[in-house]
Amino acid sequence: MSRKLFVLSLDGTPYTLLAGALERLPNFKKLFSQGSFVQMDSVIPTISSVAWATFATGVNPAQHNIFGFVDIDRERRFVIPNAGDLSAPPLWRRFTELGLRSIWVNLPITYPPEPIHGIMISGFLCTQLDEGVYPTELLPLLRRLNYMIDADPQRAYTDPHGFLQELSLALEGRRQLTFSLLETEPWDFFLLHIMETDRLHHFFWEAKDNPEHPYYQDFWRLYAELDSFIGELVARLPKDCEFVMLSDHGFCQIEYEVELNAFLREHGFLRFYNGAPADFSELHPASRAFGLIPGRLYLTDNSEQTRSELIAALLELTDPQGRPVIARVWRREEIYSGAQLSRAPDLIAMPHNGFDLKARLSAPHLFTKTRLQGMHTFDDAFLFVRNHRLQTSPSPPAPLTLTPTPSPLRGRGKSRGEGVRASLIDLAPTLYTLMGLPIPTEFEGRSLL
Repeated sequence: MSRKLFVLSLDGTPYTLLAGALERLPNFKKLFSQGSFVQMDSVIPTISSVAWATFATGVNPAQHNIFGFVDIDRERRFVIPNAGDLSAPPLWRRFTELGLRSIWVNLPITYPPEPIHGIMISGFLCTQLDEGVYPTELLPLLRRLNYMIDADPQRAYTDPHGFLQELSLALEGRRQLTFSLLETEPWDFFLLHIMETDRLHHFFWEAKDNPEHPYYQDFWRLYAELDSFIGELVARLPKDCEFVMLSDHGFCQIEYEVELNAFLREHGFLRFYNGAPADFSELHPASRAFGLIPGRLYLTDNSEQTRSELIAALLELTDPQGRPVIARVWRREEIYSGAQLSRAPDLIAMPHNGFDLKARLSAPHLFTKTRLQGMHTFDDAFLFVRNHRLQTSPSPPAPLTLTPTPSPLRGRGKSRGEGVRASLIDLAPTLYTLMGLPIPTEFEGRSLL
């Protein structure tokens, strides 16, 4: 018989943020003293859709087929990939096949919901509650709780205070729903995803360390609410339940947003006919490359010479202060392998922390600054497992100042011991170990236990 497992995922919550704030987060501190709390690497590119797809399938993007929040079809028109585009079986399907009842609340890659043995309430990408719940009999409960799929990020630009209130309301809705489901529904696996942390960091990161900032108290108030929820949650879980908490990536302050398509135009790799088009379906024949967020570059001529020229140009890019922007450029075959490799970007650029890679078609300038304050980082996700010692290298004692140099996602051995950092791709086999299940051979990571 498998063991129960509860997973609490905090989107975009850095290891270094939590490690430095434990004195003001007593329930986090108490919980972390009861197990292993380590720093963890994310995925390439470092974006939530790719990260949670990797978490949910245990394989790299060229196997699970999610390469970003925005993708292109065969005609190079924009499409928004969702759970229906997964080409590897996700955990909820595997659990159903094993006869295990699972509950999934708010994970970004769960839309549209799948008819599983259990409950699925979709997260980000779902816009209408009626379209994001399985079984639909749960809709009256969600409406009574005023359950919110997501706070409206656009409101952060026009009404920051109102946006912060929405974040608190969304968190409270997830709290009430979780406790209701714990009381009324049987389960073997339960995952609750908190998106509010990511939203807070994108728009209020500068408030975190500045007591004089007008939103400093609001920033830490949301974390206090989360800390209180965690204390209550742990007290309500079954005593023999395994417990995992994690994030999908870290965060840092944005120095500049960097428009890759503006860069490609300036260097002669990209050309439009008359102004910026709506998509990439009708590029000028002189175009050799175009970009998608974050840092994904596609060649139109499939030329190794173009790849080499573009890599060299990217690595020479500096900001207005003369600082290098790009830390590493990967060829897709260096980090991905699988049946969907041909759909992957030809090149993936990883920036130095502080440079947020964008790809707007109409951006007039290469370097911009907007209302966004925080950006994702590769090397500062976190993982906590209660009552277990993780087989991974110790985390750095202080926030990282060096640019990460990630290992490729493929070819990760199953028997690596201590001395190797935890990676998000290791979570699927680790969860299986916690539940006492045999690890599928398709998983590419290793159990950390």
